[in-house]
Amino acid sequence: MKVDSLYFELVKERDSCLVGTSAPNFKVTTIDNQEFELSKLKGRVVVLNFWFTRCQPCIKEMPELNRLVTHYTGKKVTFISFAPEDSITLKTFFITHPFNFAIVPKSEKVRSEEFKLFSAWPYSIIIDREGKIFKMWAGATENIMHDYTTIIDKLLN
Repeated sequence: MKVDSLYFELVKERDSCLVGTSAPNFKVTTIDNQEFELSKLKGRVVVLNFWFTRCQPCIKEMPELNRLVTHYTGKKVTFISFAPEDSITLKTFFITHPFNFAIVPKSEKVRSEEFKLFSAWPYSIIIDREGKIFKMWAGATENIMHDYTTIIDKLLN
């Protein structure tokens, strides 16, 4: 087994232990000055995406993630993304790569200290309406619309 395969297997094993536990609360401000506190989002499904501007798999999945946001417009689903870069860097990046999640700049602390995620990108977490982690994974998903909608629809019902 290659080292990177072993690494991702260990990440999956760790993540599976966290499924069903309460997600750590966080309070953040987005690039558009919108405030979110996870504990105040109970009753909603919350989709988190951790990424950075030089991550090619992150950039590749953005158009499909944008479709997902459009698909759930008006539903009780909140989409929040976390990037380590500052607002100016992100706004410049979004000129050529729009991303429709609520964007939290300079959010490395949420990734590393609140969620204690490994250094793997993109990293996604879906939180149920009670604030518990339902699914989390590192790496891009091949069929975003199918994979995410299957989970989100189940959690909305």
